[in-house]
Amino acid sequence: MRTTRARSHTGMSLLEVMLALMIITMVALANGAVIRAMGAMGVVQWSGTRHERPARLRTVAMEYVQAELEYLNNWPYEYFRDPVACSPSNGLPAPLATARRVPTSYLNMQEPRLPLLIAAADILISTESVINPGMAPTDCRPRRMTVNVYLAASDAPAVPGGAGGIIFVRGETAIAPR
Repeated sequence: MRTTRARSHTGMSLLEVMLALMIITMVALANGAVIRAMGAMGVVQWSGTRHERPARLRTVAMEYVQAELEYLNNWPYEYFRDPVACSPSNGLPAPLATARRVPTSYLNMQEPRLPLLIAAADILISTESVINPGMAPTDCRPRRMTVNVYLAASDAPAVPGGAGGIIFVRGETAIAPR
């Protein structure tokens, strides 16, 4: 008579390994702390409300300011000139408004759009006095472009460029005639 030996199971089968990995994955995904930690590392992008971290909001606002300033820098100086000091009688285009608020007034479809979590931004154009600070120049001088970003609508002044308001992020650059 033949006897069979009992085989010992010293290892784990592939099915057992796959089942264990599936359970670990489900537990990890169900844990909100893990998901938030992965979001901090940039693995998971979740943010649909104003409950974003302040650092992320500031980054989004700074990216918008940078994009807006780069967009404005691509326009020719003629659009930023002072219409009083730089004679418009030589066929130059009409200059842009010295103060405007977005999203109310975009220049065109190529202008960067305000991020959803940001309420408003003011784009201001002023004269940059390089010779006598504080005195208005009498010729075509450099113009300063300022972008002020407001987190909430109540933070913005009543009129674009007006007094008051709580500026969340601010950026400036200058443009000069070439």
